[in-house]
Amino acid sequence: MKVRAPYIANLFEYAFYKGVSEEMLRDYLKEKDIDVCNPNNTVTEMEYLNVLEALLKATGDKNFGIHFGCYLNIKALGFIVKLSFNSSSIEQAVFILQNYLQNTFPLVSLESEEIEGKYILKLTTIIKDIELSHQVLDFVYCFIYREFRLMLSNDFIPVLEVPKSTTTELANFLDAELIRGVGYSFTYDATVLNAEINKKALREIEFLLPKFLQMLDKKNAGYKPFGMKVRNMVLNMCKPELPTFNQVATQFPLSNRTIQRKLTDEGLSFRKITNEIKNELSSYLSKGHKMKTQDIAYLLGYSETSAYLHAVKKWEGELEK
Repeated sequence: MKVRAPYIANLFEYAFYKGVSEEMLRDYLKEKDIDVCNPNNTVTEMEYLNVLEALLKATGDKNFGIHFGCYLNIKALGFIVKLSFNSSSIEQAVFILQNYLQNTFPLVSLESEEIEGKYILKLTTIIKDIELSHQVLDFVYCFIYREFRLMLSNDFIPVLEVPKSTTTELANFLDAELIRGVGYSFTYDATVLNAEINKKALREIEFLLPKFLQMLDKKNAGYKPFGMKVRNMVLNMCKPELPTFNQVATQFPLSNRTIQRKLTDEGLSFRKITNEIKNELSSYLSKGHKMKTQDIAYLLGYSETSAYLHAVKKWEGELEK
């Protein structure tokens, strides 16, 4: 069973923020110099799991899967846009996603069934190790939730079930309510099968995504190393609204106080970083009046246009200081 190499590349990228060396992780690969960014390359199931297990041990993060899944938010947005514009219905999107997992990441399967007026999606895995299986299902669950949340209107909110004694961490990162169940599932009203995919929202994300990627590649001379790490973590975690300080801080092997001190030493603060990001995104989205103000507000995570406009004035005032 083969896993596409870019899944390993994602682990290597994330390890950088966790303070774990890529060189150490490559020791678990048979071909240590493999180009993990090449989608035509593959690794075995055991190689992938060995790298993942080594990273879990090195970080000691019990909620690794959740945190890693939310680190992948920007990559999820790109995949969602491609998936959505190739689908005419949710059922077709599920079919495409099922094939995608089978062909690129066969460790996990997505099953669907319609029972008593409900449309249920279930995640399962062939991984036998309980700890590894939960971590993998956690990050795939985050990824898939993000997809369907953006593809559907607010009329279709699923019942989220995970086999956890506590769902607090997952709820905090997904900004959603979860219940404890016997497995990983999403339950929708069966009317979702007749629902249209939210093309308008997806076109907005399609317009926004290149800017996110450009900002990630940007070498900002005004940022020192740690500030760049925090900035890029914020960008990676966008969904597309920006994450909170606590969500970002959890991604680093440092205390909140240490993170704040290191930013202060570099003449920065978390608020300054996020305000600069929001201001740059806002300017890009409003340039040429390509998007309505209310749509920009929604994309940046504001429920009211007035709150967004107030924030714009505040950002600009703080950035001028």
